[in-house]
Amino acid sequence: MDLDRLSKGEVLNAIVGIGRTNTFVSKINKAKKPEEIAPFPGREVRENKINYGKGFDYVYGTKPVSDQEDKNPFASALKKIKPSAEKLSWFKSAVVRAKSPNELHKVVDEALAAGARLNACNDGEWSLAEYVILGTHFHKFDKADRKKLIRKLMLNGAEFHDTLLENKLIGEIYNELQPEVQPHIDERLEELEKAGESAVQEGELIDVEIDNTTSYIEFSGDSKVEVAKILEAKRELGSNILKIGNDAVEVKSEKGGIRNYIDMSDGSSIILEFPTSIGKLDIILYHDVKKYDQVQVRVENKEMWSKLQERGEEIGKNCLFAGVKLKEAVEKGSFMRCGIWNSKQLMKEVDSPSEKLSSWVDKVRENSKETFRGL
Repeated sequence: MDLDRLSKGEVLNAIVGIGRTNTFVSKINKAKKPEEIAPFPGREVRENKINYGKGFDYVYGTKPVSDQEDKNPFASALKKIKPSAEKLSWFKSAVVRAKSPNELHKVVDEALAAGARLNACNDGEWSLAEYVILGTHFHKFDKADRKKLIRKLMLNGAEFHDTLLENKLIGEIYNELQPEVQPHIDERLEELEKAGESAVQEGELIDVEIDNTTSYIEFSGDSKVEVAKILEAKRELGSNILKIGNDAVEVKSEKGGIRNYIDMSDGSSIILEFPTSIGKLDIILYHDVKKYDQVQVRVENKEMWSKLQERGEEIGKNCLFAGVKLKEAVEKGSFMRCGIWNSKQLMKEVDSPSEKLSSWVDKVRENSKETFRGL
């Protein structure tokens, strides 16, 4: 793909829906109701019919099929987790509307602050980071302005497809920044890896990844891991995808050392074990594909739970479940998925969960550090 072969006029015509993108707009409108495809609230944004965050994808084309994350066996595990289509579309639309370097910097800063994953994309389209690169090309920013934006993206873990780097100017900027940025990324990965290894009591660490404020840490299926050590090692608050075997859970680091369980991968199940004055209480969390947007919460020993409630004993003081305390989550029987797997647009056919729950344990020991393991 030669980015320079497209004139700004040709690009603009494609984006605003003139000529060849008329079919694209009609397909979008047929597929979804207007309110479902509109960007996030705001009169100016709602009235602006510009591409719904996909203009550059259709102008510059999509990634080669063999390089699309779904079909690429070498794509990272974190990249394969789809982003929220609505949020990604909104940020992409903001990139298109940004007509100056300052405006585009604001968009990038907003995405970084919101914890957006820079490398995530849907259906082989360009990622947010790649979209920003296309935006700098479309708006004809000079080299100095492009370099500042690309540097900001790279420092937060952004990666770019080879097709973009084949552009002479973009490739030149990337090569100039790589020696400066790579040590910073390596340091973050090494810190996360050390935290993961120090947290492993049994089993082994398999992989670590970062994308903005999201970390992905995978352990072998027989691992037993101290969760708090991992979360404490991160420099910033954000999401942590912890995976053992085939099950994955998202735990968000909150202020004050709070661990907020907000989502689980499709079909996953875990057991959280809490110490109490009368013994250890097991809480089962599992995802039921028939109730796709929820995580089910069950108490394994209801008699023990009742006794604890009679005593007024608070369980899991440092844990939240989608922002609510354990008692409320148990009484309701579930909580809404509000993390990385929550979007209904990500629904796909999955195998029915095994009757035997593969599980993890959240133990609070003498030093109040929690651990989890696969059984």
